[in-house]
Amino acid sequence: SLLIFAGILTSCENDKQSEGTTDFQFEATVVGQGMDCDETFIITLTSSTGSDIEVGTYYADHLNSEFKVSGLKIQLNGRAPNADETYACTTMGPGYPHLVVTGCQQAEAD
Repeated sequence: SLLIFAGILTSCENDKQSEGTTDFQFEATVVGQGMDCDETFIITLTSSTGSDIEVGTYYADHLNSEFKVSGLKIQLNGRAPNADETYACTTMGPGYPHLVVTGCQQAEAD
């Protein structure tokens, strides 16, 4: 009976973790709308954990409109675009690599 209780307790802890906050790979700041890629906004990744994507400046593909606010601090998950997701941009402004946003939330205030 002690093993059953321990199993139930462990199961409940795992459920609580999965219902809680999402772990995000990146912290970033929204810079503003880019010049070259239509409605795509530019972000600067300020930290990166568990990813091959480095800290730096990126076009944030699929960033929800609620996060398209210059200066907004966000946490997000993302990945490099695959071959089907690449598209042409003009070359009027500086060129940045693209990051496909797969999840995002506003960062908590310090």
